[in-house]
Amino acid sequence: MAEPQVIMEITFSVIYLIYICAIVILMSKNLKKVNQKEITTAKRIRLAFIMLFIGDLGHVGARLIVFFSGEGEMSYAISGIGSLLEAVGLIFLFMFFTDAWRVQFNHPKNLLFKVLIGIGIVGLIIFVFPQNQWTAQSAPYEWLVFRNIPWLIQGIALSILIYRDAKAVDDKQLVRIGIYIFVSYFFYMPVIFFGEIAPMLGMLMIIGTIVYMLWQYTSYSRFFKKRE
Repeated sequence: MAEPQVIMEITFSVIYLIYICAIVILMSKNLKKVNQKEITTAKRIRLAFIMLFIGDLGHVGARLIVFFSGEGEMSYAISGIGSLLEAVGLIFLFMFFTDAWRVQFNHPKNLLFKVLIGIGIVGLIIFVFPQNQWTAQSAPYEWLVFRNIPWLIQGIALSILIYRDAKAVDDKQLVRIGIYIFVSYFFYMPVIFFGEIAPMLGMLMIIGTIVYMLWQYTSYSRFFKKRE
């Protein structure tokens, strides 16, 4: 019998997947309502969340397959592939959202922007190394930490940049987005770094995901509910 914590996490993950799918559909449906001055930003934000949805779909789908098929050597490979897809989705999420930030605040493709995009590319390259052991029962701890560093830098830097620029123009919704991105790391990082030592920390992922849901809805509300 599956542990209650596992059932709760999977149930929540499915609900979240339905939620983000609905957000992406609404963004696509309401693209024509976007202020034309912000259409380029909106398209990048939609693309960012599409990539997140694809990654999360792979992760949740893999967890469901393992849940219903039972434990076994094959389950490790399926879970690992799901984790890889999620990691790739997160990297692309922040790469596209970084570009959305640049366009929204009229920043050039300067060194800072190129560094942030480059960090994302480095993160994708790190995923290719066999030392990740994606299909093993458990990944080496040092590589688990190492491969999450680019994602950590991407998110923290982007949250600060969005908060700074949105605060300067008094855009309250974008200020909240910057805060949501930053706060999410307080709940995700303990799971990534200490989840294997203390499995109950996995429950923090639920809180972190709720923060992501707030980020997604605020992005939808800010850009896709406006009319010209």
